[in-house]
Amino acid sequence: MSQSTVGASAEDDPTIYTAYELDFMLGLRPSEAGTITREQVGLRSAPEEAREFVTAAVTSGLRARGKVERSADGQWLLGEECQVIATALTGADRWLGLALTEGEAMRMAFVVKAGQAVLMLTQDELDSFVVSALPDPAQVPASIADVVTAFLEEGHERTVSLRRTDVTSPEEQTPLMFHVEADGSWQAGHLPLDAEGVLAVSPITPDRVGPAVAALWEAGTSSVTA
Repeated sequence: MSQSTVGASAEDDPTIYTAYELDFMLGLRPSEAGTITREQVGLRSAPEEAREFVTAAVTSGLRARGKVERSADGQWLLGEECQVIATALTGADRWLGLALTEGEAMRMAFVVKAGQAVLMLTQDELDSFVVSALPDPAQVPASIADVVTAFLEEGHERTVSLRRTDVTSPEEQTPLMFHVEADGSWQAGHLPLDAEGVLAVSPITPDRVGPAVAALWEAGTSSVTA
């Protein structure tokens, strides 16, 4: 998968931010897209009664890592790396959620696009994310398809769920799913929904995952072709 850790060289540790740190960055640059990003990624602000304490801990930690600094007039200024992340998260125009599920275990990742800038937030632990940059929006389908097929090929009864959201209609989410049955056959869940709100199911082969992901990412289409 072609990606690079935001603002880091190959020798550096991965760029990891907690949910509260990402929420803090979004709070410095309020925007409608930032609000949607919070909802898409599942970021939550600290409870009111603990907000002052959490904010102090977050800013202290970011400052110690050289991610932010305090201006002479008391304003928080984002460092170069945080500026890149905050700009993408608050100016996003497309989101793609990715959930890899095996039994009770689930790992989440989110692709956030803002113009030609693309970030991937991969859940590191329950409340933290590895933040990586993808070089070009056009590379997203192939990158995601690689993740999907590699995960599904590692074992049976695994599921990958995708959902695409666009800033022009944030209330609408386009779903797409892939699943490997116990017998090793591959199935895709796609639109339209039936009367009970369940996705249609069609057989799919691994080589068709890429085109299906590309249609979802590029056109917001949830379908499977033979």
